[in-house]
Amino acid sequence: MQELAKIGDKSKESVKEGKESELDKAIASAKGILTTLKGHIEALKDIGDGNKVVAVSSNQSGVSADENELKVAHNALKGIMDAGKIGGAIKEPILSNLTLAQASIGGTDAKNGAKVLTAGAVAGGTSGPEAALIVSSVRGEEILGAIVKSIEGDATGTIGANVDGSTSALKFARGGATAANLSQDTALAGAVSGGIALRSLVKGGKLASHNANSDEKAVQSAGITAVNRAIRSSRRCN
Repeated sequence: MQELAKIGDKSKESVKEGKESELDKAIASAKGILTTLKGHIEALKDIGDGNKVVAVSSNQSGVSADENELKVAHNALKGIMDAGKIGGAIKEPILSNLTLAQASIGGTDAKNGAKVLTAGAVAGGTSGPEAALIVSSVRGEEILGAIVKSIEGDATGTIGANVDGSTSALKFARGGATAANLSQDTALAGAVSGGIALRSLVKGGKLASHNANSDEKAVQSAGITAVNRAIRSSRRCN
C-alpha cells in the first residue's frame, strides 16, 4: 500500500509539473506577442514628419507618401493585426467588393474622389466631397484590412495606368500624376480609403485639392475620417 501511495504521489507531482510547464509556455508566448506588438507600435511613432495630420490648402498639389516610410507603416500595421489574430483578439478582416461605381456611395460621380490621390498635380473639381463619401462608405476594419492586405512592393513606384479592382491601398497612397488614371469605376472603395489614410499619415504625403467651393475642407475631412477609422480599428488589435 505504501508503494501504491508513493506511486500516486509521483503521479500527482507529474501532473502538477505538466500543468506548470504548460503555464510557463503560455506566459512565455504571451510575453513574446507583447514584445512584438510593442515593437510594431513603436515603429508607427516615426512614420509622420511632425506636420499637422491632414493639412490641406486650397488648390494643393498632391505628394506621394514616402516609399520607405510607407513600407514601415504597412509592416507595423500588419504586425499589429497578426499579433491580434494570434492572441485571438481579432479575426481576419472581411473586405467588401464595393467599387466606386456603386450608387450607394452617393454623390455625383464617386470615382472623382480618388483624384485627391493625384501626385504632382492638383485634384479636379468636386474631388473633395466625393472623397469624403468614399471614405464614409466603408468601415474602419475595411480600411485597415485594405492596408495590411497590400503587398509591400506596391509602395515602390507610382500609378501610370488606369487603376482597377486589384489596385492596393499602398499603391493608391503613392498615387500618380494623371488624375484620370485614378478615377476609375472599378477601383475598390476600401483600397482608395486606405490610400487616403496612408497619404494623410505617412511622412511626405499630401492630399490633392481643388480651388473651388472650399474643396480643401472636404479633402481634409476625408483624410481625418480615414485616419481615425484606421487607427481605431488598429487599436482593437492590441
